[in-house]
Amino acid sequence: MLRTILALLQIKGIGDAFIKKNLTHLSQSSLTYNELCNLDKRITPDELSKNYLYAEKIIQRCKELGISICHIGESNYPKKLKEINSAPSVLYMRGNTSLLSSDIVSIIGTRQATGMGEAIAHKIGSYMSAHCSICNGLVEGIDKAAISDNNVVFSNVIGVISGGLDYVNTSAKITSRLADIVLQNNGLLVSEFEPDKKEDAFSGSKASRIQAGIADALILVQSSIDGGSKYTLETFSRLNRVLGVVNYPESNEFCSHDSFSANRLIIEKKARGLADMCKIKDVGKIVLREIVEIRNSDDYIKIINQFSRNIFSNLFE
Repeated sequence: MLRTILALLQIKGIGDAFIKKNLTHLSQSSLTYNELCNLDKRITPDELSKNYLYAEKIIQRCKELGISICHIGESNYPKKLKEINSAPSVLYMRGNTSLLSSDIVSIIGTRQATGMGEAIAHKIGSYMSAHCSICNGLVEGIDKAAISDNNVVFSNVIGVISGGLDYVNTSAKITSRLADIVLQNNGLLVSEFEPDKKEDAFSGSKASRIQAGIADALILVQSSIDGGSKYTLETFSRLNRVLGVVNYPESNEFCSHDSFSANRLIIEKKARGLADMCKIKDVGKIVLREIVEIRNSDDYIKIINQFSRNIFSNLFE
């Protein structure tokens, strides 16, 4: 089934929505070329033959790099990630895959972080990594500050990479450097892109939905209203989970600096503010369980306490 999915994804116009819709058909071990072609007119025998060979090359490349592959039909595919509308058909993973079944907090924010923002991110990340796994995109600014102390990366870190997992050749230098340290510290790297696919202007926003999808809770540390954090927030806002938003009203910087304008908007207008930032026209589509204002370490516990609620709610699903 993995080879079939990889082959189909090479066909223009065939994407994650198609794979998810036809998962039952694709799971049949006796599926023939003709039966596959009947699923969509864009699928042809010649295209399939060529793409199956390409799929084999991808699988071999993953073996060379120590990358494991998981498709959406497998039992070890993250259940939380399946809840998003555009769940990736295939995940590439490198490192400690058991972290995906742990409690996860995504800690996000601007790449142009201020000193105050970085200090807050570092404090939150240090605390959270002792209680759960922490996740973000391993880029400069808030992401870096939330997972590391100088050149030491915290434990239980999941990095969602916006390029292939041959990250030395596909990712920015800062991401490559952090990815190395994450793996050395028994962390995990995740991507939906083939190993040799280089990151581009669009891959970062795609990867952000994975950060949202695998997280039990998400914490916004610092962002402007038009910042890239809106992509992660847009996906997360529909998942009935808990959003933490840093709020330091006693700080002049927090109250006036544009880099905290998204925080202020969400704190002031709650779901309406989030909808405005993410360009969601219908505020009713936002289904967050709770928005937690994070002012001090006591508020971290409110985030952690949500995990026990998730455990008990899962017992009755």
